[in-house]
Amino acid sequence: MSKKGKITFWLFVISILYAVFFMHPTLWRDESFTMALVKHSYSEIIHLDSMDVHPPFYYIVLKFYLSITTFWTSSLFIKVIFARVLSYIITLLSFIVLGKTAKSLNVIGGNALQWAGLFLAPSIMHYATQVRMYALAALLLALLLNQLQHYDNSHKPGHIILAVIFASLASYTHYFAAVSAGWLLILYFVKFVFQKYDTHSLKVSIGLFVGMFVPWGIVAYFQVQSVAKNYWIPPMNGQTFLNDLVNLFTDLNTQTSFDLWAAIALMVLCIYPIVWSYFRMPKKFNLLFSFVMADFMLTAMTGLLVSLLFRPIYLARYGYPIYFIFIFFVVVIIGHMLSESWQKPTGRVLNYIYGFLLSILIATNVGLALQSQIVNYDLRTFNLIESVDGYKDIPRDTINLNPNQSPNAIAQKIVYLDSINKKAKIKNFEIKHLFGNDNRKLFHGTFDNVEMDDIE
Repeated sequence: MSKKGKITFWLFVISILYAVFFMHPTLWRDESFTMALVKHSYSEIIHLDSMDVHPPFYYIVLKFYLSITTFWTSSLFIKVIFARVLSYIITLLSFIVLGKTAKSLNVIGGNALQWAGLFLAPSIMHYATQVRMYALAALLLALLLNQLQHYDNSHKPGHIILAVIFASLASYTHYFAAVSAGWLLILYFVKFVFQKYDTHSLKVSIGLFVGMFVPWGIVAYFQVQSVAKNYWIPPMNGQTFLNDLVNLFTDLNTQTSFDLWAAIALMVLCIYPIVWSYFRMPKKFNLLFSFVMADFMLTAMTGLLVSLLFRPIYLARYGYPIYFIFIFFVVVIIGHMLSESWQKPTGRVLNYIYGFLLSILIATNVGLALQSQIVNYDLRTFNLIESVDGYKDIPRDTINLNPNQSPNAIAQKIVYLDSINKKAKIKNFEIKHLFGNDNRKLFHGTFDNVEMDDIE
C-alpha cells in the first residue's frame, strides 16, 4: 500500500472509531423531547409539535423508522441507539449525494479520504449522531443542490420538480433549512437568468416551493409569535453575535476564549483551499461552491438580522445543514490540493505546511471533543443504567425526582421512567427550563407521565 493509501486508510479507521463514542443512550434535553414526542401517534405528534418551534417532518420519519427497526423491544436504551444510527445513515447518504454532485462536475468526490476529513471536521459527528432534525435537513439540502445542478447540466424539468419536493421537505424539517433552500433556489434562478436559460420552470418551482409550505404556514406563524413573546435564546449582543457566526467551526467546550479562537483559526484555514480552488478546480465546480458559500453566509445573515431587528431566533446550529455542504466541498478541495502535492513538486511545500497546520487543529479539536464526549455522555451511561435499574426495583408507580438536577438530567429521567411505565413527580420545577416559551400544555402533552399537580 502506498504512503497516501496508508494515510487514507488510518484516517478512515479513526473516523469510524470516533463515531462509536457518539453512539450512547444518554440524552441532551432536546433529544429527550424528541424521544418523548415520537412515542405518540402521528396525529398527536403533529398536534403537539404545532405548539413547539420546529416543523414535524423529522419526528414523523423517526417514528416510522423506529416502528420498523425496534418493534421487537421496549428498551429505550436500544431505541436511542437506533435513533442515533438513523442520523448517521442519513449523513452517509448526504455524503454519497454530494459525492455524486461533485462527480457531475468532473471532480473526484465521495472517496475514503474525503469521508475521513468530513467526519473528523468540527460539528459534523456531533450532529451526524444527534437525535434531532439537523442531519435530515442537511440531506434534503444536498438533494436539492444535486437536482439543481442536474437541471443546470441537462435542462430537464423533472429535476426542477424533484428540487421543489426536496426544498419543501427541508422546510417541513427545519425553518432555517427553508431559508437555505429558498436562497439556493434564488441563486440558481439568478444564474439561469444571466445565462438566458428558460426560467419559466424555475419560476414555477419557486412558486410551488412557497405554495407547498402554505398548509403549515399558519402554524409556523403562531410558532414564530410564541418565540417573539418569550423564548430562551439570549438577547443579541457582540458575544452572542460572534458565537452564532463561528460556533459550528469548533467542537471544543472548554468554556474559555480558546474555543472561540480555535473556531476562528479553522475559518482562516478554510481561506487557503478556497483561493486555491479558484485557480486549480473546474469552473463549474467553483461556481457551485460559490453558491454554497453564499447560501451559508445568507442563511446566517438572515437569522442574525431578524434576531437584531425583532427577537433572537438564530443559533449557530440552525445553519448546520448548509454548513455540512460547505465543509464537504472544502474537504473535496483539500483532497485535490494534497493529491496534486503528491504528484507535482510545484507548491508542495506550501501545501504540506497547510496540511500540517490543519492536522494539528483538527487533531486538537477531535481530542478535546472526544474527551468531552466520554466524560459528559459515555461514562454517564453507566450511572443512567444503574438509575433505571434502581427505578425498576421500586414498587411504587411514581418516582420523586430532585428538581435541583440539571434540566438535561430531569428530562432524560422522565423519558426513561416512562419507558418502564413509571410516573415522575417533581416539586417546584419550572417548565421554562425545558421549554423556553414556558409552554405548559406542550410539556404535559409530551411528557405525559409527569404528575401535573406538582409542576410550577
